[in-house]
Amino acid sequence: MNMKTWNHRFTALGLALLLSTLGSITARADSTQGITDTTIRIGNMGPYTGDASSFSALNYGPMAYFRYINSQGGIHGRKFEMVTADDACKETTGIAAAKKLIYQDKVFMVLVTPCSGVAMAIKPTLLEDGLPWIGVSANPKLTTPTVPNMFHVTYTGVYSGRAMAGFALSKPNTKKVVLVAHTNDWARGYCDPATELMKEKGVEPVMNLALERGSTDATAQALRIKAANADFVLGCLYEAELAILLRDLHKYSISVPVIGALGADFESTHKRVNNPAAVKNFYLPYQFKAPMGSPTMKKWEEMFVKFLEKSELPENGVPTNFYYFGLPPAIATVEA
Repeated sequence: MNMKTWNHRFTALGLALLLSTLGSITARADSTQGITDTTIRIGNMGPYTGDASSFSALNYGPMAYFRYINSQGGIHGRKFEMVTADDACKETTGIAAAKKLIYQDKVFMVLVTPCSGVAMAIKPTLLEDGLPWIGVSANPKLTTPTVPNMFHVTYTGVYSGRAMAGFALSKPNTKKVVLVAHTNDWARGYCDPATELMKEKGVEPVMNLALERGSTDATAQALRIKAANADFVLGCLYEAELAILLRDLHKYSISVPVIGALGADFESTHKRVNNPAAVKNFYLPYQFKAPMGSPTMKKWEEMFVKFLEKSELPENGVPTNFYYFGLPPAIATVEA
């Protein structure tokens, strides 16, 4: 079974469970936190500040969609109120933000939470209080094994990691693959499935290199990649560190294809690197059936531009990949 088929079935199952968990908002309005006769209060949690702030595009996608739904009259006569919470992609900040959303802002549910470390950190609180969570975090441990009130509506690192490895091995004569990763669950959620697929194809990674969060230099990793004469590099890295790796590979004239994980936005990574020559061999998994800018995707771009504030859109250019990838939690919420 291919990745796309698995993803469709996984999403369908998740939505079925979501429907059974959320039930009828109309019937429960008088007794459910965050729901009144006229409003549904949603916690929109993500890294609005810090090195991982490019992830906040994943939060702005749902924001645009809820505003669009509100402009159509809302759901059952109720309009969405969005309460933003900045977790800065840090576990301790995220725990405090989640508790504020639940106990002070009294939201009905929490959405998005792009950073897996934060999502895992707030999972015990969400389970204890039973608040629904629909997110895009990559770590499959959030929803596997299944729990009553937490749902993935985008594919996890398992699917992305295998896609990354499959793409690398599709290059003829690829034998020497180097993995560069953070030493955390999020990175392992990508690189472990990638390694599994490579082994299935008879290829062992020639090197596993660590590049920690907050690193400002990747010289050592770049030189080891050069010494290994790598055919391909898989970067299970957040955007800031991935950009550093790409810059240092170019700095030392190491021309090797690099595919990153979904800890980075393609267009934002290009802007961070700020050198077209350094990203000419850079790739990321693509999550959609149609290309961005195509007629199929144009309606979503127009929605972002219409319903988002200037400060919520990219400083330059059109809305990037992450705006679109953030939409499923909002769509699933409305459909439920």
